[in-house]
Amino acid sequence: MRTIPRRSTYTGFRAYIKAVGTGERGRRALTREEAHDATRMILSGEATEVQAAAFLTAMRIKGENPEELAGMAQAMRDSATRLTARTDRTLVACAGGYDGCVDAPSLSVAVGIVAAAAGAGVVIHCGTTLGPKYGVTPADVLGSLGGPGRPTAAESEAMLERTGVTVVQVADLLDGWAAMAAVRDEVGLRSPLHSAEKLVDWFGADRFVVGYAHSQYAARLCGALDLLGAERSYAVRGPEGSDVMRPGRPSAHLNGEKMELPESVGDTLKPAPGADTAAALTRAVLDGTADRIVSSTVTLSAGLRLHACGVVPTVLRGVSACRAAIADGRAQATLDGLVG
Repeated sequence: MRTIPRRSTYTGFRAYIKAVGTGERGRRALTREEAHDATRMILSGEATEVQAAAFLTAMRIKGENPEELAGMAQAMRDSATRLTARTDRTLVACAGGYDGCVDAPSLSVAVGIVAAAAGAGVVIHCGTTLGPKYGVTPADVLGSLGGPGRPTAAESEAMLERTGVTVVQVADLLDGWAAMAAVRDEVGLRSPLHSAEKLVDWFGADRFVVGYAHSQYAARLCGALDLLGAERSYAVRGPEGSDVMRPGRPSAHLNGEKMELPESVGDTLKPAPGADTAAALTRAVLDGTADRIVSSTVTLSAGLRLHACGVVPTVLRGVSACRAAIADGRAQATLDGLVG
């Protein structure tokens, strides 16, 4: 007698793969709770690598909504090491794409230093080298400046206490992230997790500056942060998805609404690949020798962080405060404290 094969059952993580991967007619969005549970299972290892890869690929094809992003981000928050620091500053958590910058200069550290010198509390977070771009990360730039290239929890806490700015490198501080990153590298495509990891509230920050590359992500990111209870959320369309504003036509949304920002039509950042190059540009900004476009890119982006922290009422007032912090040496002193 021929044995009839058993029909597949869809329980556990398989149910989440089926929900998002059944095809255009059969698939559906996950609830926030389901997205949280699926991400928890990936981070904890309950989902196999094959299952995780199938899920991430299906989610990439389907696309994600703010509720799904919020659930995924909350699962990452739940898995993250709790970092603390003695500081009275209002904190803003800042992140571009964790796969870094390949051609564009990586200026997030320069921006954070200048903003901190002018009074903001800036938490920059990133991962280790990650696909699909395998670009320069803020931690790489910090290492080239003479600081820790893979800061521990204690080093990140100490930097924030000393200077008002820090870099968090999450590979050792978010359980399951490194294993998940390996799966993502093998798949080779971005997935919703590339967005969700930018929404983790390191040091308990409730204000966020998040970079994106594609226009539809401004509403998704701000929507997810609103669901997560953010006080202020800024989505910045930066070079290569970074959290640094483009100089010619800067684009940023505050809580989902497009901001009015000064434009310098025609200004573009020249390619400047490599961590050492980014470190040299950072030093040039702080000592006043950077070219006009690099300097204005940094001060405008730093002014946005001052606005996020409530230090200034407008971004333009923030730009003026940042220029003053460079001119009087506070920004250089902040770098010295960061890497000291």
